[in-house]
Amino acid sequence: MEGEGRKYWLSVVAFVVVFVAVIITFSMFMQQTSNRIVAQASQYVTDATNQTAKLVSTFMQNTQKDIETIAALASESPDATVVATSEEWLRDVGEISPFDSIDFVDADGMQHSPGRESVDVSDRAYYQNAMAGRSGIECVFNTRLTHENLIYFYAPVREGADGPIVGLLLAHYDEGRLNDLLQNSFFGYESHVLLCLPTGEVVAASDGSLVGTNLVTDVAEEGLGGARAENLERALHGEESVSFTYTGTSGVGSACVTNVPGLNWSILETFPSAATEEMINAANEGGWSALFVIVAVFVVVIVGIVGIVGYNTRRHRRLTQSMKDRIDVQAGVGKLTERLVLIDFATDSFRYMSGPVTPKDPYELAGTYDEMLCRLEGLVVGEEAKQDVRERFSRDAVIKAMPPGVDNLGFEYQFDRGGDLKWEDINLICVERGGDGVPVRLVYTTQDVTVMKAREKQMQQAMEDSYRAAVAANNAKSDFLSRMSHDIRTPMNAIIGMTELARMSEHDPARVDDCLAKITLSSNHLLSLINEVLDLSMIENGRLVLNLGAVDLRSLMAEMETMFSQRCEESSIRFHAATEQLAHPVVEADGLRLRQIFVNMLGNAVKFTPAGGSVSVRLVEHPARIEGCSDYEFVFSDTGCGMAPSFVEHVFEPFTREHDSRTEHVEGTGLGLSIVQNVVSLMSGTIDVESREGAGTTFTVHVNLRHAALPGRTVEAAPAAAGASCEATAVEENAGAPDGEASLKGARVLLVEDNELNSEIAAALLESLGLAVECAFDGQEALDALEGAAPGHFDVVLMDIQMPVMNGLEATRAIRASDRADIRALPVVVLSANAFAEDVQESKRAGADDHLSKPISVKDLAATLRGILGRS
Repeated sequence: MEGEGRKYWLSVVAFVVVFVAVIITFSMFMQQTSNRIVAQASQYVTDATNQTAKLVSTFMQNTQKDIETIAALASESPDATVVATSEEWLRDVGEISPFDSIDFVDADGMQHSPGRESVDVSDRAYYQNAMAGRSGIECVFNTRLTHENLIYFYAPVREGADGPIVGLLLAHYDEGRLNDLLQNSFFGYESHVLLCLPTGEVVAASDGSLVGTNLVTDVAEEGLGGARAENLERALHGEESVSFTYTGTSGVGSACVTNVPGLNWSILETFPSAATEEMINAANEGGWSALFVIVAVFVVVIVGIVGIVGYNTRRHRRLTQSMKDRIDVQAGVGKLTERLVLIDFATDSFRYMSGPVTPKDPYELAGTYDEMLCRLEGLVVGEEAKQDVRERFSRDAVIKAMPPGVDNLGFEYQFDRGGDLKWEDINLICVERGGDGVPVRLVYTTQDVTVMKAREKQMQQAMEDSYRAAVAANNAKSDFLSRMSHDIRTPMNAIIGMTELARMSEHDPARVDDCLAKITLSSNHLLSLINEVLDLSMIENGRLVLNLGAVDLRSLMAEMETMFSQRCEESSIRFHAATEQLAHPVVEADGLRLRQIFVNMLGNAVKFTPAGGSVSVRLVEHPARIEGCSDYEFVFSDTGCGMAPSFVEHVFEPFTREHDSRTEHVEGTGLGLSIVQNVVSLMSGTIDVESREGAGTTFTVHVNLRHAALPGRTVEAAPAAAGASCEATAVEENAGAPDGEASLKGARVLLVEDNELNSEIAAALLESLGLAVECAFDGQEALDALEGAAPGHFDVVLMDIQMPVMNGLEATRAIRASDRADIRALPVVVLSANAFAEDVQESKRAGADDHLSKPISVKDLAATLRGILGRS
């Protein structure tokens, strides 16, 4: 036992030693990982600083070339001093140049700026350098003109190309533009990027608040603790690049200071300490996790090490790829340069001011104008283009095309630059004219518009497609309007004609009754046409919605059989309705829209079936994959005239009808089948058609409907609504006044209607029901009548919506907000031609008890009033 105990303690000691060794090993490893990450961060920021320095150098040199180019243009003017001191010239040059402003300093050291008083800058270094014939860049803190910290780009202006110096041009960018150029971040953390003078003063920074501070005395002490001042000073004087670490608010960060090539200034860029700390924490977190696991299973230590190494490798790859992407973006931006050529007709010469020169596209930077035209002619693609260049770019043609007042000519050609085909936009800009107004000096520019050209071609094709679609739609609309004009005028002719016949037959009651019946029939047909157009409008606007409820399909089939069997009998057509395998007759559906499908399909079948033919409807229930649902198949067949195969493809398109001798006599808008297809689609169903010319047509509708129940009811009764193409319903509604006059007798109605004819008709209908009627012609007049009447004088208000002074909805809200309790409780029924579902909802929200659509149905009106007044 003693030996085993000693062995146990030895094992424990050995394990503790191994554990301590592992902790020490891992601690050293984590420290090395931290050091390696810091070293990587130092390398990243060094690479980034070098790239930023190159970017700033390129930007500065290009900018300096721009101001030298402008100064050269000014120098070559006949009177350089007058031109350069001209506010108009300075303002014009400033607008077309990339600078924020351009000033001129004359030989006496007075700085001229458009819109400002001149100031003396003769003691400034840039003035002295420019007067000595040198151009350059200088940072001026607290300028005398604007009291801003500005970086000036300056170049001397001479009297002629090689004449004496008469002053200098000063140009600058707003400090925000340089600050934006210096913006950079590492892994989501903003980096400090500073552009500094050799003295350490910050002239531009990604953080604009640091501009004007001193890198050595201010920034280093406050934000880069640990950086040695002598190292910074050596780097600022361009002696060497310096990389160092510093202690930030989140831990150790890295920074690099390097010289900007071609400029005696330096760039300082930081790798944020927060980013370094996040990388270290991420690496150490994996290490500590591996360390805890190794207590239980020592092998896991190796797995943890491999995991950390793999994690660091992948992160290094991501960082490398991120740096490569940044370099690629910078290189791409650097390639976005424009060709700029100065043409002088007086000396018959040209000179390239800027533009890329590549091995594939070499060219001379200066020469005669004819040499430039030969090169241009050789670059353009196509013989016609070459001929066009010869004709339009000759010296005489350009001068003729640019009379006084025309300072710009634009051309567009396809170029072949070393095998690269591209479209380029050429602009000739007149910058100087002779005494007779003839162009003397011009600027020639090019811009790659290949992508724009392709986009224009696409847009042109799209416009052509849109035009053809618009023409087709316009033709369809014209055809529809022509057909609607015929279909509306036909019943209107019958209504007007029968009205005249009734007036002439006032002593023949039988003839008058016959005329009135035919007027009713024509009116219902006209209403059906209007409802179909309204239905299509709702479908196209996405306003057609389903109102689901329990529907008994057996009752629906019986209703259709009752409705159409009589019509078919009158036309000597056999009608047959059948149901098969109907295990679940009650379903959840929109009963109104189902009726609309049946009425449209059977109505079409009857219209296009001649005497002696047959029409049938068959309902079959099939199992469905969804539990609680069935696939219901509705088959509508007829033995009518059928359709040609070419027309079957367009049968569901709106306003479409087949025109031949068999169908011309049949009335219709061509909207019914389009409406049916949209309603079926809204029910997530399908509709198919089979037809043979002269042999009949079969439409098959499939819809999946959920099973439902009708507790206490056997027939689903849904009221007709706007947009329902149901002729039988309209006939029933207008067949005559309901038998309920006695139950409404004695009630008093306030009828609010601004149209006198409608008011007269409604009053007559109400009086025929036994009601006493008083009229108002706008909402305000109705409120005055209610306020002036004794309590209980009125039993109900019938309110139109669209009226002058105060509309019906405003009047209804005012009634519900009245100070009198009897007025607030007064029933309000809206009678309006606004018949969509949202119109009904708006009426209810305003406080109306019910909403009835015009034309007024006496039957529905009587039923509604009896229900509201509690009289049955």
